[in-house]
Amino acid sequence: MTTSLPAVHGRINDLDSHLQVPVSRWAEVFGEATARFGDRFANIALFNATDEPELTVDSVWTTKGTNAPGASTPEGRLAAMDVMGVDRQLIFPQVVVAAAAWSQHPAAPSVLREFNDAVMRWTTAGKGRLRPTALLDLSTIEGAVAEAERIAAGGARAVFIQDGIAPGGRSPASAEVDPLWAVLAEAGLAVTLHIGGQDGFFGSAVWPDADLLRPGSFSTGEPVGPHMLATMHLAAQNYLSAMVFGGVFDRHPTLRVGIIELGAMWIGPFVDLLEDRIEMSRRLRDGLQRRPTDVFVDQVRVTPFFWERTARQIERYGMPEIYAFSSDFPHPEGGTDPIGRMGADIALLGEAAVEAFFVHNAELLLPA
Repeated sequence: MTTSLPAVHGRINDLDSHLQVPVSRWAEVFGEATARFGDRFANIALFNATDEPELTVDSVWTTKGTNAPGASTPEGRLAAMDVMGVDRQLIFPQVVVAAAAWSQHPAAPSVLREFNDAVMRWTTAGKGRLRPTALLDLSTIEGAVAEAERIAAGGARAVFIQDGIAPGGRSPASAEVDPLWAVLAEAGLAVTLHIGGQDGFFGSAVWPDADLLRPGSFSTGEPVGPHMLATMHLAAQNYLSAMVFGGVFDRHPTLRVGIIELGAMWIGPFVDLLEDRIEMSRRLRDGLQRRPTDVFVDQVRVTPFFWERTARQIERYGMPEIYAFSSDFPHPEGGTDPIGRMGADIALLGEAAVEAFFVHNAELLLPA
């Protein structure tokens, strides 16, 4: 049974959901280039089922994949959010679409452009409540800047980038990448790192090549394998280390970054580590304008998994401002009662903490 929190119902800001369009409709919703990548998923129910149930409090949380009410249309999504009690929602692509757009396939640029065109249509239809994340290909900074400018002009409010590869073959803190951060900051486009963007971080693909470590398939279960569960945050950690110690946030104080669906238990110890390592570098002590803790509070937000003990992390490491709610709708990993599970945990810290976690903290990435 799902739980409603009357104190925040209707005002919740959700930092993780997904566009989940049946493969059979990819040509209609995205375009022909994207549709050509869908054939391999046509027989997997999670990707192509269309028997959407009646929208109810239970069905919106218990139905997953393309069947879920509001999974694939902006009108349906707004109706589903009303039932959930969600005001604004960050919306990520189906991971297979993002993978195709970032691939080396000759059609990849067309897939990326088709998806971003759909993002702009959804943003317009969402009337400020729907915030789909456009995709940027950072293989060249010039190309990423041009696409960022195009989607910003078209109304997009957020982007999803890969954290497993060096942007333009350079450090995220290099002067050559600064024009991109400047465009994103000036346009108010929130930058997100999300599971699925870490490919390329490991120099070898053999690390999970063992019986207990390999992922399953989408049809057999556990497509995120045990090795990825333990390491998926490392690419984001590496990326953030470069950005924080490289002064990116100091140079671009209006840049906003979300760390989404990568868990949050590692954030407190990570920021603690950064704070400690500053003491080993005079260049950092003299060159940075703010401490890492202040950077995270001012410019970074992170989404816990629903089973994580976030209240305990806040008690240990502070930074209550950085943690924000996410539903992962309509993916199975989001569970069937994320508001109830997370609300019960955060309530240990008091009513103000519940208000911050479900409403105010996310406003950095979902401004009105």
